[in-house]
Amino acid sequence: MALSNSTENKLFITGYTAKGIVYSLIGIFAIAGVVGGAGQSGGGPKAVITWIGTNPFGQVLLFLIGVGLLAYCSWRWYTAVQDKKNEGRDKEGVVKRIAYAVSGTAYGILSAHAFKLAFSGGGGGGGQSKQDIIARILSNSWGPYVIGAIAVIMAGVAIYQLYRALKDKHMEGIEGQQLSHDQRELFDKAGEVGLTARFVVYGIIAYSLFRAATLDDASQFRGIGESLSYIENQSYGAALLSIVGLGLLAYGLFMFVRARYERV
Repeated sequence: MALSNSTENKLFITGYTAKGIVYSLIGIFAIAGVVGGAGQSGGGPKAVITWIGTNPFGQVLLFLIGVGLLAYCSWRWYTAVQDKKNEGRDKEGVVKRIAYAVSGTAYGILSAHAFKLAFSGGGGGGGQSKQDIIARILSNSWGPYVIGAIAVIMAGVAIYQLYRALKDKHMEGIEGQQLSHDQRELFDKAGEVGLTARFVVYGIIAYSLFRAATLDDASQFRGIGESLSYIENQSYGAALLSIVGLGLLAYGLFMFVRARYERV
């Protein structure tokens, strides 16, 4: 069932605004961990959402961010099912549409986490960690092959981020907008820097999944937060983490740009 243009745009704007908030905070936490030694470098999306709940009016904020992430989930799934980007039914198109659905599912889980915290008073809930889920998969004879396949997919996602940055694909949705030269340059650079930072983080995630598969060890897996901690622990880690943190902040800000100027 096709949605009206007004409904599509509301889903798009709400979803990308929520995504922008999450990524902006991830970047800020990473930078704060370096500058102030605040120990926030391990802050992935779930840590950010948990932090939101500790603030004044935390339950209301958690509910709102949950609605926003659910909108993004819905938009991604709608894009995949309705083929809103005209990807087609060939192999490449099917892969892209599956990627949209996977992305939507991931943000749907994040939305459920926000709602869970909102209705439980903002406390840090339990639940299975990703490492626990990976460990359960690896406990099967076919487990390493599944995790290995996911690693390949994540590597492809990482490379696609860099491809979009280098080929200016991130600007396609706002090309028709009336922007000044300076605005266009600023938005373009923010997108490039943000996508490159995502390439780095997703590359680390893909590598950790590959190690988890080959070593049959779920503890090798690193999510976004753990990937940032991994960067911090390298030579010149503070400088590298600052750069990646700024990149993730730029990506979050570029999501606001898309929410403001891009229409579907």
